[in-house]
Amino acid sequence: MLFLSASSVQAETAAYWRFEEGPAGGAVQKPFGALDISGNGNHLDPGTQAGQQGFRYKSETAYPALPETGDSNLFSIKNTGSFPSLETRSQDSNEGQGSCPTGIDLETITPSEFTIEAIFKPEDGGYRTVVGRDAVNVADNNSSLSALYFQIRPDDSVAVVFADVSGYQHIAESPADMIEGFDFSSDPQGETGRWYYMAAINDGSTLSLYLANITAGTDPFLVGQTDLTESPSPDKSLTAGSQSGQGWHTGAWSVGRGMYNAERTDRCWGYIDDVRISTSALSLNELLITPKPTADRNPLFDGADPHIMLTHDKAWIYPTAGYPRRFYTYSSSDMVNWTSGQEILNFNLISWIPDEKYAWAPCIIEKDNTYYFYYSVGPKPAHIGVASAPRPNGPFTDKGSALLSDNGDSGFEAIDPMVFEDPASGKFYFYAGGSAGSTLRVFELNDDMLSFKKEISVDTPPNFTEGAFMHYRNGVYYFSYSNGRWNRGNYSIHYCTSDSPLGPWNYRGELVSSQGWFKGPGHHSFAYNKAVDEWYIVYHRWNNRLGEGPYSGSRSVCVEKIEYDGELIRPIIQTDIGIEQTWTGSYYRADFNFDGQVSAEDLLIFTGNWLTGNYICDTAPVGGDGAVNKPDFSFFSSQWNISD
Repeated sequence: MLFLSASSVQAETAAYWRFEEGPAGGAVQKPFGALDISGNGNHLDPGTQAGQQGFRYKSETAYPALPETGDSNLFSIKNTGSFPSLETRSQDSNEGQGSCPTGIDLETITPSEFTIEAIFKPEDGGYRTVVGRDAVNVADNNSSLSALYFQIRPDDSVAVVFADVSGYQHIAESPADMIEGFDFSSDPQGETGRWYYMAAINDGSTLSLYLANITAGTDPFLVGQTDLTESPSPDKSLTAGSQSGQGWHTGAWSVGRGMYNAERTDRCWGYIDDVRISTSALSLNELLITPKPTADRNPLFDGADPHIMLTHDKAWIYPTAGYPRRFYTYSSSDMVNWTSGQEILNFNLISWIPDEKYAWAPCIIEKDNTYYFYYSVGPKPAHIGVASAPRPNGPFTDKGSALLSDNGDSGFEAIDPMVFEDPASGKFYFYAGGSAGSTLRVFELNDDMLSFKKEISVDTPPNFTEGAFMHYRNGVYYFSYSNGRWNRGNYSIHYCTSDSPLGPWNYRGELVSSQGWFKGPGHHSFAYNKAVDEWYIVYHRWNNRLGEGPYSGSRSVCVEKIEYDGELIRPIIQTDIGIEQTWTGSYYRADFNFDGQVSAEDLLIFTGNWLTGNYICDTAPVGGDGAVNKPDFSFFSSQWNISD
């Protein structure tokens, strides 16, 4: 039997189920196959409806070790039968021998304060109760309700609902769309699923609900709260109920299901990891996942509409910033630490731009050692301007007139420029179009990059609103863009593929959408980091918002790593983790002779500098450690035979 050390269990812990019994693939067995490691003896038994097949142990877990205690975390449980259910049975009954708790009897307590915590990765579905307490006729407003629900709802909100000993019901619930479950029919093992942590804290006066997206690396975030003092109930202690039924008994606690109308139901299909119940209101620093084991690298900084460009040894981001008529740039050598540079363009110094216009949504591209900076001048009637410079951080010299204007046309808005060099033809294409009319227009640029050769008729792709971006990979053209209203939760990123930079478009659907309290991801750009053969997306979002908006305040610039599945882009999860420090640049970091490939010639250069301080061969760790050594060999070998 497993027990936690005294230092790792709070004194108020009534039950703690870690599901570490195993082995992987083995069923949670009767009797009491899931042990309560608090030392109280409130073990869980597989429900009779599920037999021995209700839950099996799985080696997939949210963490390899628990952040709070450091204890190893080898197993979770996952439903394998049609009726997953685990439940307590403290005393002997018709259902079998009881566990006979030697400490706190979880089934008899009626705490005035409590904390319920659980880690889970759920399937899609309706009502999914992660933790419940069985009872009937305990709430005057609905006799079918049970004593407690700690659950996900059909609209993917989360809630904690409990009835008190006086017969009043209390609820703290989140807005909709806080949870993204996995689809069992297409992904039975939940490889696309997301781990969550949820905690309900009742301190006697306030009922609070916290949620953390573990996969996204977030801290617990307050998503629902209710003031218990506003209730007329004379005693707000959690009820244990008094009436039992067929196959269940009042006061019992369940994991993986709830109860409604005296029937065991609301199954929580998917994975469940640790579950802990405390008879006090824990503070945030006492919860299971505090401190979390991941570092926050998102957001990078405040801003919107970020365009990223990688040069020889740096990454540059050009955003819409908090300066109405000026542009600045941010640079980084490792994609994590960003420095704001000097002003690169000021509308007050450009005579053709009216005083009432603002600086929005730029893009940049390099040609023949000159950098061309295209920018939006809004609102309508809107314009797009262009300036050039010998360096990515300027100073930029404006063309002196607008490159494109919409002249107030209701069917087109001249904002959100994007310029793309077609690797197949060497031509430079200019994409633009925004909210008014939501129409895409494409032009071929002249060699001077300051004027158009011609406009090219293209179809506007499905669900296009604004923020066009084009990138190319392995013979496929990816055209992505924003859809929805910029300050609302429906703002999202969609994409198409094509065998041409001009279409026709093969619509691939939504790529990034609002997730939990990360709202309105949009106006983005992609970058290929040749130094380490990785793709990234840089985008903006509203951080820590609930509801559908409209939102106000500052948006945040974030970055995520991109993975491809054939020619498709795998769905992107917004995170607080972002990406780790990495080399940046326009060439393979292991390509020491700069011929576009990692080959035998590079190996000769590398081995010739073994255990020296030659920086050019000092490939790892990020930033260099001043020596060519074994970590560099590991990095070099990972790049071996990568060609341009």
